[in-house]
Parts: sequence; structure tokens; C-alpha cells
Amino acid sequence: MNQPAPYTWPHIDPQLRQAVDRQLDRSLSERDATGVIGEFETEFARFVGSRHAIAYSSGTSALHAMCVAAGLGEGDEVIAPAYTFFATATPFAYEGVKVVFADADGWGNLDPDDLPGLLTARTRAVIVTHMWGNPCDMTAIAQFCRDNDLLLLEDCSHAHFASWGGNRVGTFGAMAVFSTNQKAITTGEGGVLVTDHDKFRELALLHGHYNKRSFKEISPTAPYYQYALTGMGLKSRMTTLNAAVGLDQLAKADDIEERRRGILDRFAAALDGNPVVSLTTVDPQRGANGLYVLGLHFHEQAAVVTAAEFTDLLTALGTEFDIPGSTAVIANEPLFHRPSRTTPWTTVPTVDPATYGGAQQFINSFIKAPLFGYPGDEQAVDHHIATLAAVSKDVAR
Repeated sequence: MNQPAPYTWPHIDPQLRQAVDRQLDRSLSERDATGVIGEFETEFARFVGSRHAIAYSSGTSALHAMCVAAGLGEGDEVIAPAYTFFATATPFAYEGVKVVFADADGWGNLDPDDLPGLLTARTRAVIVTHMWGNPCDMTAIAQFCRDNDLLLLEDCSHAHFASWGGNRVGTFGAMAVFSTNQKAITTGEGGVLVTDHDKFRELALLHGHYNKRSFKEISPTAPYYQYALTGMGLKSRMTTLNAAVGLDQLAKADDIEERRRGILDRFAAALDGNPVVSLTTVDPQRGANGLYVLGLHFHEQAAVVTAAEFTDLLTALGTEFDIPGSTAVIANEPLFHRPSRTTPWTTVPTVDPATYGGAQQFINSFIKAPLFGYPGDEQAVDHHIATLAAVSKDVAR
């Protein structure tokens, strides 16, 4: 049997090529939102269901803008997930905010039961990541934030199509950020901040969108209008070609969701009764997966091999299953233990490692693969399903 072509994203079809070609003739640089960047922002806001969207050069830049727009700085604390991609929390640490870490629940998400014990007089906000596309328990987390007058912030980088209780993620808090690099909706590289609040939008706009755009879109009566020329001192806006790719992808969003959800359903049916692996998806009565990756729980007690050995067997047969290397327990990284944001970078703090049992348990059992979902992926999907079934049978106790 021929090996299927490796996963690539986005799917390069004639429409995407034409979108980029059109933009090459239209503009390679824009200083405001009158062109393709503004068009992309309008469509992205509509896609999420928010009033405002601002495009950035990366999800990390958008998260940095969110931190600054929220007014967080030295002396403040934010509660963040111990298990996530580090950019969820690093912009806060960069600004001198103390990041306090919460353990993970059974889906790798911030455990709401951890929140009361982490609350202090300096806690200003909670940021969640909807890990691997599974929505957090936003019912409990939002209630905790309301009860304690805290800002709720969302990192939706994995969760473009996720919802909780019938509501799209990214609409629960004061602000949310979506990464748009190799995600289900992609711009190639980039990020987007969404919010319903005018003040947060204007402050976020100052973070990287200076001069012409800030003069046009920030109210002259706002006290921070005086910063319009310089912004906050940074430039982090998205390129026009990235925005053109994003517009093409948003136009295909319904088809992307339908195909990816159909693939997820195929894996769910194929794994029914498999003792070795199961899908890591939340109860569909409570939420919907965001369709970033195919996430699996490996049940080591049901197998004669470890998760790493199981993954090696799968990859040796031409599949793209892997154990993630870019996500981990980030709480012990020295960045989060610097005594001050002005501490010299040549001074590295000594860290007394903390353990996060829920996060580590999830990490030890999690395996992922690309979630295919484009024309021509049928051979790859069939190969992954068949190989997963065969290897599971071979290693089952």
C-alpha cells in the first residue's frame, strides 16, 4: 500500500492561490483597516460572534496586547493553566504580572476546583486555554470570576470551532485571543484579539497599530488618544498577505468545520470499544470540540507497551501520531519566577519545582494526530484509522 501524503495546512487550492495573487496586485502593506486587514477583522468578528476583532502578527502578540489592554502589571496576579503552550502566560510575566498556576482537569484544561485556593487580594484576572480544542468548564470558571470581580480572559488558540453550553468560546470573557498559524482557521502566521468592549479594543489597538489607524479609530476624547502617534511603542500588525489567506479560510469555514467534524466522528466510531485508546472530547451535551487536532487518551493499564512505545509503533507504519513537545507544565520555567520585570536577563532565578498531578496525568496519557479535513485526505484518514485499530489490537492486554 502506498503511504498517504503527509498532512499539510492550509489546503492549497485554486481559490487560495487566487486570493493571494489578488492581494499582490492590491497592496503589500496597509497602515489602517480600510483594506484587506480590516475586511479580515470584520469577518473574523462575525465568525466568533464578537463586536470587535484586531489582527496581529502572532497569537503571542495578541496575548500581549490583551494583557496590556486589561491594565495588568507589576503587583497584579493572574491565574493561568499550569499545562498549556507557554505563550498563554509569558506576555503576563514579561509585563511583571505574577502568574499563579492552576492544575489541569481530565481534559488538560484549567481545573475550576483549583481556583478558590489560588485567589489572593492581588488577583485581577483568570486566563484559560481551551486545550487541544476542548472547551473549558466555562460555567464554573465564569461564575467564579463574576463572584470575585475578576477579568475572564480566553486563549482560544486551539479552539476555533469550540463551544460550551451552546455559546462559542471567545465570547465568555472580557477579551479572547485566537492564534491563526497552523490552526483550523489559518492566516499562515498571525493572531486575532476579539472583544465586545470599546475601551479594551482601543487600548489593544494601541499595542502595535500606531499612527494612522489609531488616529482614525480611537476617540479623541479618550485619555490615551495622546498615544495615537506612537502607540505603546511596538509594531505587531498582521501582513496583508496573511489577511488575504485568512479571508479565504473564513469563507470556507463551514466546509472546514463540516469535514473536520465528520472525520472526528469517524474516529469516534472506529474507537468505540477500543480498550487502549479513546478520544479526548468533552461530553457533547456540554460542549463541542474546536477541531484543531485529533486528541487521544492512551490507557496504559490496558496495554503491554507505554504511550511512547505505542506512538513509535504507529509512526513506524507511516502515521502522524505523536506526543506533543511544545506543551508542558510551564509553571517551573524561570521566566515565571523573576522577582521583577527589570531583573537583568543574565540573572536566572532558582526554581523550586512544583508538581501538578492533574496536568502530569493528562500529559502522560495524551497522544495527538492531525485532524484531516480537506479534499483528497481520504487515504490518509483511512490509513490512520486502520493502523490505530491494528496496533491497538496488537498491544492490548
